[in-house]
Amino acid sequence: MNKFIQDWQKNKKILEKNHVYNELDEHSSCGVGLIASLDGSYKREIVEMGVQALKVLYHRGAVDADGKTGDGAGIQLSIPQEFFREKNRANWSQTK
Repeated sequence: MNKFIQDWQKNKKILEKNHVYNELDEHSSCGVGLIASLDGSYKREIVEMGVQALKVLYHRGAVDADGKTGDGAGIQLSIPQEFFREKNRANWSQTK
């Protein structure tokens, strides 16, 4: 079992113990996921977890009948402005 699932199960037990989470409420809760870095750092692992969350939405019809298009299900990333500045500087210097 991978670390992500182990951590999820551990956290789920804590929430259940404190009466914050009840699995019986899951009947109408599919379709929304939130994966975030609590310390605000940018990590590939966070993006990979987001992709895993998207994969489990397949049953909701996130893929159209043609098997290629979708209903807009996706992932939102926060890309640091410095990334764009570096790319812009690199492109600008190549055009001179």
